[in-house]
Amino acid sequence: MTMRLALPIAGLLIMGAGWGGNLTLAKLAIGAGASPFGLAFFEAAGSALLLLLVGLAQGRLPSVDRRQLLFYLLSGASGITIPNVVIFHVAHFLSVGLLSLLLTLVPLVTYAISLLLRIERFAWIRVVGLLIGMAGVALIIAPPGSLPRPGLVGWVLLGFSATAMFAVQNVYIARAWPDGSDAVALSCGTLIFGALLLLPFILGIGGNIGFAPPWRIVHWAAAIMALVNALMTVIFIELVRRRGPVFTSQTAYLITIAGVLWGIVLLHERHSLWIWTAMLLMCLGVALVSRQPRLAAAR
Repeated sequence: MTMRLALPIAGLLIMGAGWGGNLTLAKLAIGAGASPFGLAFFEAAGSALLLLLVGLAQGRLPSVDRRQLLFYLLSGASGITIPNVVIFHVAHFLSVGLLSLLLTLVPLVTYAISLLLRIERFAWIRVVGLLIGMAGVALIIAPPGSLPRPGLVGWVLLGFSATAMFAVQNVYIARAWPDGSDAVALSCGTLIFGALLLLPFILGIGGNIGFAPPWRIVHWAAAIMALVNALMTVIFIELVRRRGPVFTSQTAYLITIAGVLWGIVLLHERHSLWIWTAMLLMCLGVALVSRQPRLAAAR
């Protein structure tokens, strides 16, 4: 394996383990009383602060021209503000393993959107992968015994809306990447705007996480999530720029695998045979969708 291929694959693995772990931390924080808005805000704001310090040290600060500001706004809304609030909200009702499974749809939706926008070429093998992935979704929501208890289908469907927003961000980054931009600077700007969009909700309906000592599980979870998310966001945006949205969105099934394992090891979660089968089908679907090379994306 050449270094050119090894580094992107390593990036996918790191993002899978990191963001899969963050889902476990989010589950713990929400269970301990954290507000979804507050947790989403402090994850984004903490990550932004860390990247801002890196940018100050390296002279890689976010640009403030009109095009860059629009990029921060749309990328932050579609990839941070909306989906994170949704994910953290449904975390109160769904297991970490199931939350992770929701994210497996990101590459499939990314391909569907990219196909419509002609960023990716049509290929039957990818269509088959998309259909297999949808079959996996059906196994989650259709069989009576697939979910741990009745009444969770609505929360699963709400969680799927977050995966759709992550896919929108994938495609938007590939289409709207400002020429000559730096991944750290763009990541920082995206996180800043993602946090700013959440600020009115924090001020209006509450959910602030005070960080005065003594720290409890909510504070430690939010701090670690911010640290992990800062690194993952840089890797994610750089991989989208270098390898395209569909390749990068493959991290979704690695997040799934890592999240399921984190949930089993740390939270002693158990899943039905329907869920395990759905995970296999969805991962197979992602593998097929990711087979073909992409068309050159507009930059």
